[in-house]
Amino acid sequence: MYDGFLFELEGLLDANVGVIPFTTETVDHLNPIAFLSNDASQSAAAVASLLAGLGINAHQAQVVTQSHAAARLLTGLVPAQSEDEFVLGAAELSPAAYPSYPALLREAIRRTSARYPLAIGQSMDFVAAARAIQVPSVLLLNETMHLRSLLLTAPEQRPTFVATDLRDLFRRQPIVDCEARYWECEGWVATVNHGRLQLYPGPSSTLAAGARVLCAAAWNFRGLDLDIDSAVDLFTSLAA
Repeated sequence: MYDGFLFELEGLLDANVGVIPFTTETVDHLNPIAFLSNDASQSAAAVASLLAGLGINAHQAQVVTQSHAAARLLTGLVPAQSEDEFVLGAAELSPAAYPSYPALLREAIRRTSARYPLAIGQSMDFVAAARAIQVPSVLLLNETMHLRSLLLTAPEQRPTFVATDLRDLFRRQPIVDCEARYWECEGWVATVNHGRLQLYPGPSSTLAAGARVLCAAAWNFRGLDLDIDSAVDLFTSLAA
């Protein structure tokens, strides 16, 4: 279905183990790929070298940095689309003027020639940018992306898909069913009772389904104040 895979570079890196689990295997099975770096100090060559040192087979042409997106904007080939992207014509760019994720995503789409790209990352800013330019996205949940933030996020910032690790990219993603206020997926059930989000766990092998039913129940809640603490704590303990 998807013909281009756009990875948020910072979402793949882990301070303790180098890269998050299953990164190498995932990258080896997807093509074409682009790695997007929002770090203005990083060159494409430096990023490619970093990835190679971590066991990821990446070459410089697959890396999209802020300087690439800035150059594309300056030539007028990718016009600025929002206030967070700088005005064309500036002779030099200050750090605050570097383009944001939407421009990086557009440049990555151009590089991969993807008609149906998929953006994959760990930050809410990344998936919100993908949504803003109508690109489907996957949000990877782990210790750097708290489930609580995801459940409370605004509609315009939500990802298309939620995953608990990169292997979920290759797994079937069944639709979350709703019946009488109960949201169910692969044995996991979530509901809202008197303003409190409740989770009924399913198999550990389908952990991502637990995240999806929590999102479905929370995002469809029409009340003013949703108590998510106990459901989040339960899911977090099961994911540990």
